[in-house]
Amino acid sequence: MSDDGRPRPDWGGWQGNPDDLWPSIGGPGRAGRSRADQSRADQSRGDQLRGGQSRADQSRAGRQDQQRHEQGQELRRRPGRTRPRLGRDEIVDAAIAIADAEGAEALSMRRIAQVLRSGTMSLYWHVSSKEQLLDLMRDMLMAEIEVPDASGDWRADQRAIAVSTRAMLRRHQWLMDFIGGRPPLGPATLLGLERSLATLAPLGLPAGVAFDVLTTVNTYVIGVVLREVQELRTHEAERDSGAGPGEVIQDRDAWRDRLAATGLFGHFIEFLDADIDPDAADTMEQRFEFGLDCLLDGIAARIAAR
Repeated sequence: MSDDGRPRPDWGGWQGNPDDLWPSIGGPGRAGRSRADQSRADQSRGDQLRGGQSRADQSRAGRQDQQRHEQGQELRRRPGRTRPRLGRDEIVDAAIAIADAEGAEALSMRRIAQVLRSGTMSLYWHVSSKEQLLDLMRDMLMAEIEVPDASGDWRADQRAIAVSTRAMLRRHQWLMDFIGGRPPLGPATLLGLERSLATLAPLGLPAGVAFDVLTTVNTYVIGVVLREVQELRTHEAERDSGAGPGEVIQDRDAWRDRLAATGLFGHFIEFLDADIDPDAADTMEQRFEFGLDCLLDGIAARIAAR
């Protein structure tokens, strides 16, 4: 326990440096790298900042240019118009497109006005603030979740909702940065909620229990996508580090040996020695389905026991 009351790990008498237990890539302690390796990495990052855009920046810039080109083409295809009809839906659509292509940090009224070829101040006739815009964006995206008509098979219906929710969140990964805020109970959100509750109506559950079922499934999906986004960012960090596959394996083995030397991580060492990659792309769907099956099994058991 620290002085501020925050729990601290119990190392069981081990006197080593906890920073040494972090993996080399992504760990705050930068463990496992020699001074020369770290110096080269720092130099590389400095050269990248001085020399221009990184590969990620170039890719993002390419997507932006393509998006702007396609938007311009769409605007020109509209008969009798030199600029789009400006309304709330058009503003929200443009904002979502910007966030998808450039990240939510790129959102601004000025940037949206550029895409819509409109005056910045004219947007405020339809959207009062960026906070309201984000609520509208989140609510609009809820409409992308395909909620089936109640089939009488609640498990199949809940599975379909979970799969569609995950797909929506993966299409709009920036949304994960706002998922912890209050949910905007806009029309699209409420409609999806109503339809989702209808899939559980044949069970005759109390309203609170039915809502708990939906919340539990949705929370699982959010957690899965959060983990998947983290996996993608980890892979990107490994690529951007400049380390080749051989160096990554060498760093991993050195990390494994440091952990083993403490005598504290026997079960985890066994996992590492099994050469299992918990973030492997080819097992992503299997892991999602496994967790969802376990969750639905548990819900079914609770319902049956009522």
